[in-house]
Amino acid sequence: MYRTRLLYPALLALLAACSTPQDGGRKIASDRPVSVPERLMQDLEADFALPPESAAAIAGNLAHESGAFLMLQEINGGCYGYSQWCGVRKRAFRSFAKTRGGQTTYEANYGFLAHELKTEYPSMLTRLRDMRDVDAAARIFMKEFLRPAPRTANLPRRVRFAKRFLSSDFGGTACYFSSAQPEAKIPAPCPAAAPAKAKAQ
Repeated sequence: MYRTRLLYPALLALLAACSTPQDGGRKIASDRPVSVPERLMQDLEADFALPPESAAAIAGNLAHESGAFLMLQEINGGCYGYSQWCGVRKRAFRSFAKTRGGQTTYEANYGFLAHELKTEYPSMLTRLRDMRDVDAAARIFMKEFLRPAPRTANLPRRVRFAKRFLSSDFGGTACYFSSAQPEAKIPAPCPAAAPAKAKAQ
């Protein structure tokens, strides 16, 4: 009986650890790094009830802004992050990021994106929920959320990224790696996909 009383709390703790949801309840694969746009699409669909076309349109826009999520600092400029936040938005992002592991992390970038979508763009979200046209969704997000200068807008490139992501092609984008590594909070190129094995004759 004494041994049972000692084991019972340990068993409860083990069960609790095994059943605790990771990343807000969403299951994250631990056997491979997940690319930033793949995870973004999963989170946008789950958190905002967006169809895949709209989730891909947002990810495609952000890929254009951030060099496929590998260049968070604007080239020759002061904007920063997946959305290349500038000015007041950048200051708000940096303040937010202090509570999410720093401005290079997925948690900070997705978290601030989600915060802005919920608080500043509910009407845009409503329209994106009804979208099944990735081109139109990409145009709406670019014009209303990002508002780039006309000379750097390049909508066709944004749409190309979005259509690639919609077809589950995430090659050439960034991943975050094991938390055991020092660079875990910094996006780095995803490993190249292993070539398919030749079928046995």
